[in-house]
Amino acid sequence: MLAYLDAGTGSLIATVVVGGTAAAGVAMRSARARMTGALTRKRKGGSPEAGASPATPVTPSAAEAEATAEASGADGATGTPTGG
Repeated sequence: MLAYLDAGTGSLIATVVVGGTAAAGVAMRSARARMTGALTRKRKGGSPEAGASPATPVTPSAAEAEATAEASGADGATGTPTGG
């Protein structure tokens, strides 16, 4: 037994199918984002600077190195202790 579907009913069915597909896609994307967010570790202090990798060592500037050497009583050029 076949039922008659007019244009309005067919349009309604098509709208429900398209909307349901879109809603399922959004729900899957949201669930994937929640799962990956829960599984990945967040870094303290935000993201690293652009172009710098987290494993890159930070080297002090010449002024900082000299100030550290002076504070420790070492010669700034060679790092050897001064006879003070």
